[in-house]
Amino acid sequence: MANSLVLDASLTFRLILPGPQQARCQALMVQWIQAGQMLYAPALWLYEITSALCKAVHLGELTAEEGERALALVQDLNLELIPPDETQARLAFAWTVRLNRAAAYDSFYLALAESLSGELWTADRRLHHAVDRPWVHYVGDS
Repeated sequence: MANSLVLDASLTFRLILPGPQQARCQALMVQWIQAGQMLYAPALWLYEITSALCKAVHLGELTAEEGERALALVQDLNLELIPPDETQARLAFAWTVRLNRAAAYDSFYLALAESLSGELWTADRRLHHAVDRPWVHYVGDS
């Protein structure tokens, strides 16, 4: 396992909210913390998590109080958030073009993992299959 792990928002969201992948995400998080793994995310991770929680509240899947507690929980994960710089933007642009996508959000996670020579962990099956790199892991895999 790489020393640097990049976690995307989809994994984090499934970590904190009940669902079929929650137990797997929680087990991975415990394993990573016990192993002393360094956990990273691009700065947009916080925007994506906040937006997903607001959407869940808006749709009635969570109360506002549950959303606030969930937001506090994810901030307690102590992921190091990395702001974008010119290198990250160029890598993200290249990934976006390579994947033939219109938006670069997922590509910033890929760019960060690649630049750290680390692993990207996601709960986004489509992203995992689109990238097809050994350092990109889907939480549904054993």
